[in-house]
Amino acid sequence: MVANTQEEPVTLPSTAIGAGDIAISPAWLPLDATGPGDITLVRLDEAAYRAASFLDQRLLATNPAKAVVASATVAAAAAKLTPRAHYIFHVGHVGSTLVSRLVGEVEGLFSVREPAILRAEALQPARDWTHGAAVHGAEIQGAGARWPEIHGGTQLRDTLSLLARTWRPGQRAVVKATSFVSEIAEPILEMDKDAAAILMFTPALAYLLCILGGPNSRVESRALAPVRLARLRRRLGEGALGMPPETEGEWIASGWLCEMACLQQAARRFASRILWVDFDEFLAAPGTSLKAMLAALGASVEPDNIDRILAGPLMHRYSKAPEHAYDAALRREVLASSEREHAAEIRRGMAWLTALGARQRVVAEALGH
Repeated sequence: MVANTQEEPVTLPSTAIGAGDIAISPAWLPLDATGPGDITLVRLDEAAYRAASFLDQRLLATNPAKAVVASATVAAAAAKLTPRAHYIFHVGHVGSTLVSRLVGEVEGLFSVREPAILRAEALQPARDWTHGAAVHGAEIQGAGARWPEIHGGTQLRDTLSLLARTWRPGQRAVVKATSFVSEIAEPILEMDKDAAAILMFTPALAYLLCILGGPNSRVESRALAPVRLARLRRRLGEGALGMPPETEGEWIASGWLCEMACLQQAARRFASRILWVDFDEFLAAPGTSLKAMLAALGASVEPDNIDRILAGPLMHRYSKAPEHAYDAALRREVLASSEREHAAEIRRGMAWLTALGARQRVVAEALGH
C-alpha cells in the first residue's frame, strides 16, 4: 500500500463488512473505537503489513480504506477463529523490529508488528484474562481506547484469534508486540497453546547505554517510567524495592528490570516454547542467531536463504524508519558516545540494580542474563 496524502480515504458503510469478511484474512484490521459499540477497521494488503512498523493510528497516514462496524460483528469474526500465532516479546530498543522484518522475509511466516489492539489489552488493569475479572493494576493515562471495553467485554482470546489470521493456508503469523505487552506474555502463551516466543533483550548496561544515547528513547522512557515502576512493585511485592529510583539512570534501570521480570516469569512457565535472544549477540553472529530463531518458530530454511535475507537491505536500515541508514557499526558508535556522555547516570543505574539484586533473587536472575 502506497501512502497518498492527497486523497481522502474511502470509508465503507458498516453494512458492507460482515464477520466473514473480517475472519477470512488479515485484510480488515481492527484499529480502534469510533464510538460506543463501534470499531474502526482499516483495509491492508500484504505490502501494507510489510511496510508498517506500527499497526496503529499511524496507518491512517497511508489513507487506507476504512469501515466502521459494530463491535458485535468483530466479536462474531473472532468467534470463528482460534489463536494460532508465534510472538516476539522484548524489553524495548533491542532490535525486535529488525528481527520481525527478517522473519517476515521467510515463506510461511507473516509478520504483524505492534498491533494497537494487543497494546490496548496490556493497558488494562491486570486481570484474570480467562475469566475477565480485574484484580489489580494501573492504567496509562491518555493511552486511548481500551479494547476489551470497546469489544463488549470480550476476552484476550478474541484479540489473539484476530491477530493470528494469515493470507494463505499453512502460513503462521508472528506477532511482534510493543515492549509493555510483556506484562501479559504469560496469559498470551497460556491461551495460544502451540505458540513459540522469542524473548529479546540486552543486558542492563547495554540497555542503559542505548536509551541514554537517543533523545527520543529518553523521552519514551520517562513517559513509561511511572507505570513500569508500578508494575515492577506488583511483581516484586510492595516494599521490595527499598529506595525507589530517583535519577534518570535509575529510572531507566527500573524500566529494564520491569520488562525483564515479565519475560522471566513467562520463560519459567513456558520454558520449552521460549528462545532468549541477546540483540548484541545476534549482531555479532546474525546467521547463527537467525537460524535458531527460525527453528524456534518452526520454519525450516536453507542456509543460502538465510544468507540472502541477511545480505539484503534490512540489516543496514533503521527498522522503524527504513528511510534512515542504521547498522551494527552505527549502533556501536551510539553506545560508545553514550558511555562518554552519560557515564555518571549509567553508574547510578547499574548501582541501583546491583544493590537490589543483592536482596532480590528475581533481580539477580535478570542481571545474570
